[in-house]
Amino acid sequence: MKKILAFCLAAAMILGGCGKGTENTSGEAAQADGLTVVTSFYPVYLLAANVTDGVEGVTLKNMTQPQTGCLHDYELTTEDMKTLEGADVLFINGLGMESFMDKVMGQYPDLFIVDTSTGSVTLAGDDHGHAHEGEEDGEEEVNAHIWLNPSNGVKQAEVICDALSQADPANADKYAANTATFAESMESVIAQAEAINAAPGTEVAVFHEGFPYLTDLCGLEVGVGIYADENEEPSAKEMAEAAEEIKEDGIKLLLAADDAGMKYAETLAAETGATVVELNPITSGELNKDVYRLGMERNLQILTEALS
Repeated sequence: MKKILAFCLAAAMILGGCGKGTENTSGEAAQADGLTVVTSFYPVYLLAANVTDGVEGVTLKNMTQPQTGCLHDYELTTEDMKTLEGADVLFINGLGMESFMDKVMGQYPDLFIVDTSTGSVTLAGDDHGHAHEGEEDGEEEVNAHIWLNPSNGVKQAEVICDALSQADPANADKYAANTATFAESMESVIAQAEAINAAPGTEVAVFHEGFPYLTDLCGLEVGVGIYADENEEPSAKEMAEAAEEIKEDGIKLLLAADDAGMKYAETLAAETGATVVELNPITSGELNKDVYRLGMERNLQILTEALS
């Protein structure tokens, strides 16, 4: 992962701003044959779809199947690897989200791989058993679900724009215009989040790793975090401690996704009298560029109503 990150930082320094990429031989080849763009998973696909919208000659593909869980333990399939054949560029989320990158780089050593997390603001993670590729012992866990902050979504789109402008300089202006349009749409989303203006010290419990980005955006504090998946469940002790903390701190809202964490949220709601609020982590759905914006807007609307 460090190899990829170092490359992207170097690319960012060369490119400067979106739409100012320099021409190169790979870019000329891409213009002649069209550009095949692959994304590692669903939220990165949505961001790339906004940047590439309406640009002729660009084929956008998503490699992994949309899923509600993260990719830390994802096993690449033969079909996933076939998707990379003929790809001109692979965009990944980064920050250890894609634990399979050693295999990808080993099989496709010349593939142009771009880590879209460059420049994003990150939150500390919660180490609950996931081993993130590229992390050293004792290194602070980072929450890789950066796309759930729309400001980070804009940063990721800008990284995508810069890389595509380098690979396909003939369409640099189109990528830049699309990215500017996307950034403008996120301004209203950010304003919607800021309008929530939760009372200082308002705590919630979260049951998906990505939701701290949403709560931080809205001024909410995470009092309890239970992060479960199909391979890992909270212990009875963890559940009992969470129930006690929810009661003691007067936590009223339990934020969960439609995934493995939902049943634990519902169990704790029954024990504590708190209310379960279902939010969308934007990790599955239609392959439509507008899903990102609509998903963020709906999440914020749900939070606004739950807090009122």
